[in-house]
Formats: sequence, C-alpha cells, structure tokens
Amino acid sequence: MAPASYPEDGAPDASKASSITRDEKVNKAKTVMGLEEGSANVINSDDELLATLGYRAELKREFSYLTVFGQSFGAMGIAPAISESIIFSLGSGGTVGMVWTYLVGCILLVPVALSLGELGSSMPTSGGLYYWVARLTPPRQRAFMCWLAGYMNVLGYISIYASTIYAATLILGATCSIGSDGVYVATKYQNYGMFAATTFLTFGMTCVPSEMLNKLNFSYIIIQFAMLLALIIALAAGTPSELKNTASFVFADFQNTGFWTNNGWAFMMSFLTPVWVVSGFESSATIAEEASNAAKAVPFAMVSSLVTGGLTGWAVVITIAFCMGTDVVGIVTSPLGQPLAQIAFNSLGKNGSIALLVFLWFSSICNCSILMVAASRETFAFARDHGLPGSSFLRVLSPNKTPARAVGFVAICSLAEGLLMLVNTIAINSIFNLAIMGLYFAYCMPLIARLCFRNFTPGVWYMGDKLSYISAVYSVSWMTFIFILLLFPSYSDPTPQEMNYAVAVLGFVLVFCVVYYFIPVFGGKTFFTGPVRTIDDIVDENPQVAAELESKIAHEREGSGSGSNDDKITMEKQA
Repeated sequence: MAPASYPEDGAPDASKASSITRDEKVNKAKTVMGLEEGSANVINSDDELLATLGYRAELKREFSYLTVFGQSFGAMGIAPAISESIIFSLGSGGTVGMVWTYLVGCILLVPVALSLGELGSSMPTSGGLYYWVARLTPPRQRAFMCWLAGYMNVLGYISIYASTIYAATLILGATCSIGSDGVYVATKYQNYGMFAATTFLTFGMTCVPSEMLNKLNFSYIIIQFAMLLALIIALAAGTPSELKNTASFVFADFQNTGFWTNNGWAFMMSFLTPVWVVSGFESSATIAEEASNAAKAVPFAMVSSLVTGGLTGWAVVITIAFCMGTDVVGIVTSPLGQPLAQIAFNSLGKNGSIALLVFLWFSSICNCSILMVAASRETFAFARDHGLPGSSFLRVLSPNKTPARAVGFVAICSLAEGLLMLVNTIAINSIFNLAIMGLYFAYCMPLIARLCFRNFTPGVWYMGDKLSYISAVYSVSWMTFIFILLLFPSYSDPTPQEMNYAVAVLGFVLVFCVVYYFIPVFGGKTFFTGPVRTIDDIVDENPQVAAELESKIAHEREGSGSGSNDDKITMEKQA
C-alpha cells in the first residue's frame, strides 16, 4: 500500500483522520504514552503499571518504602489508639479481655493483610478497594458494585479519622482537667469546639506537597515509636508497688465489666479495641500513586505495619494491665472521661501524667494527620471517577499537586459526624464501630468478587493459588463475623439513648448510596460506569496529542509501520 499522504504542515490527510475513532486514539495513547522514543517525559515502571490500569500519573511519586510503611504504621498510631480505645475492652472483659483479644485480634488479621496486599500489588492505585472491585467484577454488575464499595470505603476512612479526632479531644480535655485539679470539666459543646479546632489543625497539616508529606511521614514513625517507649517506661518505672498487678490478674482472672451477662459475649465485645487500633494497616494502598515501586511497597507496608503494631501494641497493653491497679470499673467510669488518663494520674501524679498526656495528644494529632491523608486520597480517587456529588470540584488538584479540596471534604464530613457528641457519649462512641464496619464492608467486596468471579491477575506479591484462596476465604469469614459483632449495642437491653448509633448512620449512608444511584434522570446509574480511564483525558484535553495520534494511526493504516524513528510520537503528558 502507498504511504499516507500528509499536507506540508505534517498533519494527516483530513479525509483519513476523520475516519479515526476516539477509541482508536485512546488505545494508541495507552500504547505509546511514555514508552516510545522521543517522549517528552520519561515514565517510570510505577507509572507504566498505572497506565495499564487506565490512569495517568497525576500525583507526584515522592514516597519511599519507609514512608509507605510510615503511612500504615502512623495511621494505626498504636500508643494513642490504644489509650483511646481500651475503654471498650476494659469495659467489657477487664484486663484479661483487653490483653488476650489484642493479641488474638492482631494475629487473626494477618491473613487479611496478606490477601489485601495481593490486591494492592496487582492493582496499585489510590482508588484501592473500589478499583479492585471494578477489575474483579463482571461488566454487568461492575458499576453498582464499584459505587457501593466506593461509598463504604470513603465512609470508613472518614469515620476512622473522625473517631481519632474525637479521641484526641478526650485526651486534651482530660489533660486540662488534671491541670486544673479537677475544677475544669469540658462540656459537650467545649468538646465539640476542641474537635473542630483539631480538625482544622490536621487540615492544615495535610495540605502540603507530597515531598513535605514524605518527610512528615518519616518523622511520624519516630514520634510513634518514641511514644510507645515513653508510655511503657513511664508506667513501668513510675507506678507505685501497691498499684502493680499480678500475672494471674492480668492474664487469667476474667472479669465481666460490661453490661452483657454472658461472659463469652462480653469477651468477644473486647475485640473492638484491636480491630480499631490496627485498622490503618491497609492505608498504604491509598498513597500507591505517590509511592516508588508501589507493587512491592504497598503490600510490604500492610503486613509489616500490622505485625509491628501487633507486637508493640501488645507490649503497651500488658504494661497498662500490670500498672493500673485492680479497680477496673473505677478506671472505666473515671470522671476524666479517659481511662489511660486516670491510670497515668494514679501512677505518675499530676505533673508526670500531664507530661505524658501532652506527648500522647501530640502523637494522636500526628495519627489524625496520616488518617486525613488516607481519607482524602480515597475521596480524591472516587471523585476522579465521578462517584461523589460535586466530583468535578473535588477531583481538582491544588497548584502543589495535592488534593486539597478532597481534604476539605473529609474535614466537613468529620465535623458533621462529630455532632453526635451533642447527643450523648454513647452516640459519639458509635463512630468507632462505624469506622470498622465501613472499612470491613469495603474490604470484603473485592475479596468476594475475586472468589466468585476468578478474574484476578497476581502481582509480584502472591502466596500461590492454594494458599491465596484459603486466605481470601478466611478473611471474608473473619471480617463478616466482626461486622456482625459491631452491630450490637453495649447494653443487652438498650434504651433509645443506649442504642448503637453506628447502625443508623451506616443505614443512612447505604440508603443514600442506593437511592442516589437508582434515582431516575440524574442518579448515578445515568453517569457512573466505574473507574474512569483518565488516559482519555489526555486525548480530550490536548489537541496536539490528538492530532499526532491521528497521524500515527493513519500512517499505520497505510502500511508504513511504526518501527521508523520518524514516526515516533512526542507526547506531552500533562493534566
């Protein structure tokens, strides 16, 4: 065949270009973007993998292995998270429930981390869970399943961020109360004011460039380990001998300190502490598009952070159990509103407890900042695919290439959830349950899709067919059990004021999600198709690239081939 005819300006013949479809241009863009000689930008292996998943690299890759580990480990915030949640285990199963459910809960989550790590290695995008659902689900069910997974995942991340903000508020309030010798006791309105102030503080800490976040994440690792050591050493060295407990009291003498008369169920209710403390282990997936060698770094961070958090956290829990005295009920019902604050005051006195609690509060703020990063990246990824109301606004990056608008969205939603504290303490405590329920709901969806539809292509992190399948089945079973457990209230016969409000909030989000999707004319069903392949945008937004693609396709149609350097395309890959 004769070569393609070109006008003098180098453009393809108009009659031939007009027959080239948009899909042909998009497919050609995927083929040559950053991979052919003459590319204006050199694309690395992480961006190549991202491109095969249908996305162009929009976020800067500034995060190293250690930083990605810091995202997961820092999101857990072991010391502050334990201090903020031991009320659930101490208030259900005493020291025995607190100590053993933490160890067992962390061990039972390791297969979950391994299974999610396989998905993160195969598909390292900021969309994480809901993108995995898209890749693993047949076309007919894909859009709705992605929609549901996206909303549950965003809800889970925002709720765990909001619950950590609330817990940091309680630490600050307890510190102020100790400093005033019990004269100051924060009202629920003052607590909400501190909640809002902490939200704004972490908003500012998160809206910084990726390069700065990389450095901050590294510093957060140091802070978290320093807090662990400070807590263990201070309590072990400062607790008077009369408050030191025996090994039998810590490990064997079970006390039902909750409101369920069945001892077995009281023990099971203690599992809320470990599942909440280590729930950030998977957050490394949310920064996959900002990580170097993401296919290895993401699963490594998930598993290593969980194991590290399990070991260091158990050391903290055992230390607390040995140094708290025997009045478990008195500690749980302390007027300070924070069990660890009461334990620290009993062991270290006024000045020592204030020093420890201030450090704990600062560590908790760092924890909140990392959780804000995870929540905002998940929000950005879902908005990028037009899943949220106002997505065209939320998906826009700031000049420093950070999703500042998504960060603001997370802050606003958290402030709304924080209003539950104006109802009562039980209502606001329900967001701890809500966070885990939302995340576990979302975690299960890609694993169930993988098991049902067998459409999984392993990445570099893979356990092998048999072990991988067993791990996935177990993970779904364990998380389903925990999800059901968290539906129950703290009281066996609750009044309206004692109900588990997490059920109501989760139900509202599910109803909104389903109604918004199926509502006629402007519902999600009319526009949402799952993850948007943003390579399309390169063709739509850059006429020069589109013209060059048309030129190459027309040239290939005429049989001139694509091997000559004269036919290589120079493509500017800018958002």
